[in-house]
Amino acid sequence: MAQFRYFDKEENARDPFAGAAEETNEFEQLLQDDKNIPSSRRYRMGESVEGSVISTSPEFVFIDLGGKSSATLSTDEFTSSGLSTPKVGEKISAFVRSDNGSEILLTRTLRRNEVDDSLLRNAYEAHIPVEAKVEKVIKGGFEATVGSKRCFVPLGQMDITHFDNPEIFVGNTFKFNITEMKGRNIVLSRKAILREEMDSKISQILEKLEVGQSHVATITRLVDFGAFASIDGVEGLIPLSELAWKRIKKAEEIVRLGEQVNVKIIKIERAPKLKIAFTLKDANEDPWIANATRLHPGAILQGTVVRMIDGGAFVNVAEGVDGLVPIHQITWEKRISHPKEMLSEGQAVKVHVLAADLGSRRLSLSIKGPMPEELMNKFKGKKRDDISAMSDEDKNLMKQWEEYKSHEAKILVPTNREETSIFASAFKRAQKKK
Repeated sequence: MAQFRYFDKEENARDPFAGAAEETNEFEQLLQDDKNIPSSRRYRMGESVEGSVISTSPEFVFIDLGGKSSATLSTDEFTSSGLSTPKVGEKISAFVRSDNGSEILLTRTLRRNEVDDSLLRNAYEAHIPVEAKVEKVIKGGFEATVGSKRCFVPLGQMDITHFDNPEIFVGNTFKFNITEMKGRNIVLSRKAILREEMDSKISQILEKLEVGQSHVATITRLVDFGAFASIDGVEGLIPLSELAWKRIKKAEEIVRLGEQVNVKIIKIERAPKLKIAFTLKDANEDPWIANATRLHPGAILQGTVVRMIDGGAFVNVAEGVDGLVPIHQITWEKRISHPKEMLSEGQAVKVHVLAADLGSRRLSLSIKGPMPEELMNKFKGKKRDDISAMSDEDKNLMKQWEEYKSHEAKILVPTNREETSIFASAFKRAQKKK
């Protein structure tokens, strides 16, 4: 405890050894300073107050109410709702739970068995939550009680998510806001409180999320343009193009509601509206790298026709790996104007790999493969100057054979193995990702 000295001015003046500084009366100065500090007052139960957090402990938050008044608030008021404990300097609004003259206890929610008409009115005007017990389901909503007061909770104000069975709320006690108070008619809402709690949780989670991170997410919605997934309540979109390496038409082909999947964050936009984008395919192994050993020029693969265009047909040779068969690589038999003349979607085919570019994810395939031996023998001995004597069909076959031989020499027997190797491309791409 501090020690104070009292000096008599006349006696001090006669003391030749007393310094000028000792003429200051510390006790009188403290009394004078104390007059400038507002005196503390008593607070009534249920009174709405606001103050600043001055310190925290694992059990309590200590709040300065101004003047000489300070109060305590249990940290359970926040943690029980999933909210973070406020920081020093943060403003807090609450209700006085008790004031015994030496200690002021606060609460952010009025207990249902502690309220009366005046406290309910205070709670309504100050937007302070109250506890209410859901008694039963009635037309359009629920009947709940706060103390001896019967209240009405509209069906749409009970939760922020859709529910099919309202009976699951009966018998439980929740926090509500009073949205309407006219005479004996009291209307409650839980929706705003749940949104506030959810917003607080989202803010905490958002602080930890960064582009490039991988997380486990839960599929929450399926839409025409993709699927929404949630990371601990923070929802983001997985665009259709990011759901799989292969081409898909609907999200249902890849994911289902409630499924947990590994996603990677590719975009976070916080303003003017929160937008988060995920990728599902990049969070898993790249099928082009996984199948690199099979995708080399000259390889023969089994595939399925998945799509046709005027210029050729796309054939799936592995999960997430499609290659293009140009229209002139479909058949040796005749010239066709559209792949559908020879192929159909879903048809199983054998294809030859002509070229593979792992970095660009391009695969050039051939269904017709090498020229049949009988045709090859037919044109081996012929020269370019004999072409005038050929039929139009033979001219076309001769041209195709020459194109094939030229392509075969360039692709199947590369001059620089290192540059055209699928493994070299895979390695370079993997290096760029580091």
